Amino acid sequence: MKKIYKIEVDCAHCAAKAEDAAKKVAGVADLSINFMTQKMEVEFEEGADPKAVMPKVLENCKKVEDD
Repeated sequence: MKKIYKIEVDCAHCAAKAEDAAKKVAGVADLSINFMTQKMEVEFEEGADPKAVMPKVLENCKKVEDD
């Protein structure tokens, strides 16, 4: 399952760092952050609950870039 989320990221470098950190979360099969469109596309692993996975994704992103 893929979902797209609206995000706010300040620069392309920050987006890349947040993307790398977020990809490490259990339940995420693939993830990409587009700085220009300010969107995060997340592909969840089969059987993963997006409502349970996304708080962990955001937590990992905030560890890298707290904005």
